[in-house]
Amino acid sequence: MRGAIITLATAALLIGAAMADPAAARDRSDRVELTTGQLTDQAAARAAKLKADLRLTQDQEKHWSGVQAELVTVWTRQAEHRQAWRNARATQGDSIDLIEQMRKDADDQIERGNQLKKLADASQPLYVVLDDQQKRRFTEALFGWYRDRRSDKDRD
Repeated sequence: MRGAIITLATAALLIGAAMADPAAARDRSDRVELTTGQLTDQAAARAAKLKADLRLTQDQEKHWSGVQAELVTVWTRQAEHRQAWRNARATQGDSIDLIEQMRKDADDQIERGNQLKKLADASQPLYVVLDDQQKRRFTEALFGWYRDRRSDKDRD
């Protein structure tokens, strides 16, 4: 019985999604475009929240400034990329040059990979001195960023 209910609920969701107006789903003209400064401020606030959540000791705080700088850079660039991606989707409509899009995606992945390497290098000295609970919080903050980024792309 439970399986039947889950199957019916899933079917109802899929049918509802298929019937939704795709043009209305893509219309994001009511979104406010944030400036780079505002995006940076949001990233800095997010990093400050992470620092507070970690409850760093004095010895651990010595390693925080490099991590914070890289986090702000990565999170700001991600937000800028997300905005640019949304704007491109809104303006390009149905005409997509597949080959050009593959090249752009590859360049974007290289850039993100380089950013993550810098963040990993900056984070290593701090990470090795964190206790297990702090490591969990740090990991959740970083993987949450990744999960949020992926889910934003899936929603658009």
